[in-house]
Amino acid sequence: MASRNSNLASLRHGRPFTIGRQVVDFGRNIVEPGTNKLHHRLFVNDPWELIAESIHRAVPDLRVRDIAHSIRRQATDYFRTATVADELAVRPVLLYYAFLNLSKAFAIAKGNVGLVRSAYHGLSCEPRGRSISNSFVKLDFRRKPAVFEELLKQFQQNPSRVPNKLILGQLLPQILPGHRLWCYAAKKPERFISVERFQLLHNSANKEVWVDIQINRSDLDRLNLTDRIALSHSGLSNDFEVAGNLSDDTIHFQQRTPDNYASDPMDGLATTVSKCKNLIWETVRIISPYRKAYIYCCPMNEQQARMPQIVSIYLLMFFLGSVTRYAPVYFEDLFESKYGPFFEAFISESPMQFLYLMASEIVGREVSRPAII
Repeated sequence: MASRNSNLASLRHGRPFTIGRQVVDFGRNIVEPGTNKLHHRLFVNDPWELIAESIHRAVPDLRVRDIAHSIRRQATDYFRTATVADELAVRPVLLYYAFLNLSKAFAIAKGNVGLVRSAYHGLSCEPRGRSISNSFVKLDFRRKPAVFEELLKQFQQNPSRVPNKLILGQLLPQILPGHRLWCYAAKKPERFISVERFQLLHNSANKEVWVDIQINRSDLDRLNLTDRIALSHSGLSNDFEVAGNLSDDTIHFQQRTPDNYASDPMDGLATTVSKCKNLIWETVRIISPYRKAYIYCCPMNEQQARMPQIVSIYLLMFFLGSVTRYAPVYFEDLFESKYGPFFEAFISESPMQFLYLMASEIVGREVSRPAII
């Protein structure tokens, strides 16, 4: 069991953030950019039409809009074809091109009309035989526009600070579906810790808003992590601190400095959400609360290779798609290796997660699957 730290910050007290009588739950896209309006979750069985409608509203230029829709339709067909393909080796190629075109449409909807012209992947890969962990994806932004470079920017990542080579052994553990299969294959401890509760808190007297992330102490004890190491490895330590009492079963990662607002508390909430949205992993669920959140405890020597959730899925699908096109024998090696169950889980489970997470980014509000009986 990890030792417990004795110097914990005091919990800051506030009321749950509410709009009228409704308590506001945390979400990556609960606040509409630019307007700071609160958005309610949308429920759809198939998000492609919702994505199309959002692109239609976001792109005023008719020619650019038509091209964006053409790119979006290609993404749709690639994705749907992949879901019915019998041959597992066929799916990564189709899925990568679905991800590629959806990312292009996303960037165009956000104002990057340069991607309506010929665009480049911005990526290449180099398999290393059976040394799976030492294989890598290489970034190459010399030819513009590079789709992956634009994807990084959409998730507030500085492309110049991303390593030129992303080692597969540092990318695989960032994939949430099948993570325990990676742990089994790599003989490594788990890195994802479940977030038991988010609290968005508000002090109207001081005009302050902040977030409190709560995790079970037993999860850290199980992984032999201290609360401060977990905070540091989570990437949250710039804006958060460990708070609470040693005797509590719950650990609080409390925003160190609340966000102030002049008159509208939604202004403060928008800033608060932006501070942690790209450091949280989620699984899309069909039951309330419709998203299950996790923090990724990344070792300090791998922090530079940490990617936002959607970006890590995109990178691994690019790698597998490249292997199936250019080194099909190596693809078979992957699935015959100890990592085979992990790769199979990734190809089966990640695409729909990617689609709903990306739909939420394009639409600008939380998008989930409904629970229909």
